Amino acid sequence: MYVTNADDSNGRRLDNGSWSGSIGMVHRGEADFTAAISLDLFRYHVGEVSEIIFIDEYSAAYKRPSVQSDIAGFVKPFTPLVWVLVLVLLLMVLVAYSLLSFTQHSLAILPTPTTRNHGVGGREVVQDGASGKQEPNPSKHNIINSDAVIWTVCSLLAQSVPLEPPRGVVKSVTGLWLLLSLILATVYRSNLKAMLILPKVTLPFNNLEELVNAGLPVWVSLDSHLHRSVYFADPNSLLGGLNSTIYNAGQPNNTTWGATGLIEGVHVVVVPKYALLQVMNTHFSKTGKCSIYLMDETFMKTNLLCLFFKRGSPFKHKFNYLIRRMRESGILDHFYQRALMNITECLKPIKSEALRPLTLGDFYGIFSIYLGGLYIAFCYFLLELLRASTGS
Repeated sequence: MYVTNADDSNGRRLDNGSWSGSIGMVHRGEADFTAAISLDLFRYHVGEVSEIIFIDEYSAAYKRPSVQSDIAGFVKPFTPLVWVLVLVLLLMVLVAYSLLSFTQHSLAILPTPTTRNHGVGGREVVQDGASGKQEPNPSKHNIINSDAVIWTVCSLLAQSVPLEPPRGVVKSVTGLWLLLSLILATVYRSNLKAMLILPKVTLPFNNLEELVNAGLPVWVSLDSHLHRSVYFADPNSLLGGLNSTIYNAGQPNNTTWGATGLIEGVHVVVVPKYALLQVMNTHFSKTGKCSIYLMDETFMKTNLLCLFFKRGSPFKHKFNYLIRRMRESGILDHFYQRALMNITECLKPIKSEALRPLTLGDFYGIFSIYLGGLYIAFCYFLLELLRASTGS
């Protein structure tokens, strides 16, 4: 006959020396043995345990995060290193174009010399002022001018700007920059579409350190081996830091209450991984949805699961024989896999490869840049008005 205790817990030692939960029922003779429970030093000394059934590890679960729009998706087509290289290349082209244009402009305003023979092999160079080509003073031609800046940037942004570059090497530089800008713009557009369509998934935590730093409320069974380990751990350690996030002291301690709050997103549940997998499997079997997120990394990887007996119980040796036979023949592993047969879909990485229509949130990043540009232009316009009104 299968019996349950009132608080639906494994049990913990009370102040008067007695035990609560299923361990207390066995200790009082109300039950012959418990279901598989975690073994620790306190439980080991109060009764007898069977052969090890399963070695589990602790993990944490939370409400499964939903996909959302990526506001910064417009910068994702290129890696940060590529963006830095594009910026450096932009500055290099701007400087090269400006220097070459300035040099060619300076050479163009020099007077055209004429020569005349003077003797057999000698010749004398004289300046022909009439035929010299007079142009504006080179000192009035800045090395970096606004036309060069506007053309270099607009070419990269695929915007048309009228420009007739000088002949020679300057025209070669402009041609190469136009070709490179075309390649960069084409690659960016193709990657941008894929980056915006694929949604973004933000995981709340993926290891114990991130869980502690997240500051989310954590539910832990107050009679578990984990709770005692957390309570006595160094406050400066990761395990000790978890103690400040446990919030269910003085509240219901049964696993049903903890699992309900997990599915509703009220708190994080930290229990042995197999227990979390059972909750996920049961919920998916009933609803057909994966509503629970399980972090990848685990901790306290030597959580031993055994049956608990009263001292001198005649059932211990019989169960030990059965457990050894079933474990060595692989029957226990078969039972484990069969109990979690519906959980495969929920253990896949949280991502979506399916295409989706773009939403307004996908353009928030681009709109913010546009509004920022309008704000800067408006401020510059006010400065021009102020300068004109002061007459400076």
